[in-house]
Amino acid sequence: MAEVENALDEFEREYRASIGKEVDMNPQRFLVEATLDNIRNFADAVGDSNPLWIDEEYAARSRFGMIIAPPTFLFNINHGTMPSLPLRSQPPSKRLALLYAGAELEFYRTIRLGDRFTVTGKRLDIYRKQSMSLGPMLFATGEARYYNQEKELVGVIRTTVAHYKPPQGHAVRFKRESRPEIEMKSPDILAYERQRRGVEPRYWEDVETGMEMTPVLEKGLLTMTEIFRFGILVSPAPRRIERPRPDTEMGFGRETQQKRAGLEHASDYGPQRVCWLGQFVTDWMGDDGTLKKYSCQVRHPSIMGDVNFVKGKVKDKRIEDGEYLVDCEIWVENQAGLVTAPGLATVSLPRKGEK
Repeated sequence: MAEVENALDEFEREYRASIGKEVDMNPQRFLVEATLDNIRNFADAVGDSNPLWIDEEYAARSRFGMIIAPPTFLFNINHGTMPSLPLRSQPPSKRLALLYAGAELEFYRTIRLGDRFTVTGKRLDIYRKQSMSLGPMLFATGEARYYNQEKELVGVIRTTVAHYKPPQGHAVRFKRESRPEIEMKSPDILAYERQRRGVEPRYWEDVETGMEMTPVLEKGLLTMTEIFRFGILVSPAPRRIERPRPDTEMGFGRETQQKRAGLEHASDYGPQRVCWLGQFVTDWMGDDGTLKKYSCQVRHPSIMGDVNFVKGKVKDKRIEDGEYLVDCEIWVENQAGLVTAPGLATVSLPRKGEK
């Protein structure tokens, strides 16, 4: 236990010493430009067939007049975890494992076809918690800020990563027993059977506190193909013409790394479920709504073979600075009914009679 405490203490000291300082985001840089292919590949990886992202004729008739990217496309530019990890100058401790613990996202401008991006990052905070199954844990939070070619702030992702001692065996256990009524549906078929609000405006006046956000977004069976698809198209690990660091394991999707973290099998990428929640909200609000911000806590992994459902309900509605806002509770649950990733979202909706 002393060795673990020492490793946690060392990481905490190193992290606190650099809170507020800029972090080099280039090692996690995936894309520079929102091209048609990049946007479509991202939508395919998430399973989001919203025509605003993939249908040029449909998008041209919308209020945007052109193809736009999902707000969560920020993950495809840079998934933002670098500020929550050991610095490049500080090799990661082999005595500690890590898990993606969640993110907060804020959106300031629509991502349009042809936008080009730069990303800056900094460390924000670190704190401790005690887990019954994993023991002492450090939760490190960092921020990534995304700017377009006009140097305008497009969005912010604040990521939290948990650091802890690699457990012996499968220490991360949770409810996975399937309820009798749950069907093992194909994610490929479900991706093309979405029901979304689309061109029919969802007006602020028609939303009531406590109402369910329908329909449920079914993600179906989590397969290795779904995990790989997200890993390849959203978090690519390009070949570098340089000698790789021997202490670095690339990608949350690697089964060996996840078993080291105490998982019984390969699981999804943490940002994968964050993107599903974003898809659920944009489907619900319709083409005339605006997703302002949302957050997600990744409390339990989604293991290969699990079935996932995204659900939500309206928590509150209000008027703020001339905007008509709706606050929502959103979550991902598995086939056992266990909520694996709860979150909150705020959207701006149009009013009746206003353009």
